Amino acid sequence: MKSANETSRVWKRPGFGSLLRAEALKSRHAAPGRLAVILALPFPLAALAIAILIPPIGLIFAPWNYWYALLMPVTISLVTASVANLDARMGNRVLLSSGVALPRAWNAKVLWCLGLSSLSNLIVFALYALGAVLSGDATGTLSMLAAALAVTVASSWMIPATLFLTMRAGLLTGIFLPLALQLVLDFAWSAVPFWPAFPPTATIMLPTAFLPVLPSGEPASAGMALAESVSDVGLVATALVVSAVFTALLSLAGARWLARSEELR
Repeated sequence: MKSANETSRVWKRPGFGSLLRAEALKSRHAAPGRLAVILALPFPLAALAIAILIPPIGLIFAPWNYWYALLMPVTISLVTASVANLDARMGNRVLLSSGVALPRAWNAKVLWCLGLSSLSNLIVFALYALGAVLSGDATGTLSMLAAALAVTVASSWMIPATLFLTMRAGLLTGIFLPLALQLVLDFAWSAVPFWPAFPPTATIMLPTAFLPVLPSGEPASAGMALAESVSDVGLVATALVVSAVFTALLSLAGARWLARSEELR
């Protein structure tokens, strides 16, 4: 007979940190990590090159706007769908045979994808911070960091939405439906009546509270009505809270669906 200690070792569930490490290991030689890094580089590198090669122009923020308006949503969609598809390609055998409660596995996937999204945005921030230092004006570095964190939170709803749709309806649906919604509400920002209530629109509006760039990509300057309106502390806080709550609700719904789902079995 097995001792009590042996039995406890056999049935001990892996901790949440172990689940995150497992997601990282699955992605180590796959697309998610590489995509999160490579796709974050083009626009900030372009801005950095302009700041170094054409000093009179200095550091411009339109490329950062192009990042969070266009390429960041594409990156989140591709990275998250790739993470979901890693299990699907193996017939979900690893997920089902791990002995881990499926909602905990889901939460690990959400947090891993959120970590990769954070990595992308921190790469953009780091390159812009370097550009600011090389341009001789690093006073806005903290505002840049705040912008990077704000767009990470505002766009985080795409992660559980993409995970669910990829696992439920397939890779193409998982990629394109959340991406289309994000891009439509991105580019229709001026038609949205109360932008803090809509995380996809908040994604393109929030950075204007921290960076000298309008949602349209044009430079913002002191005294501009739109820039001052977006910078209202109450609106910024509302947008961040709504985005975080919306992501949490989508994550909870996804975890409950996975726990009851027969699709994976």
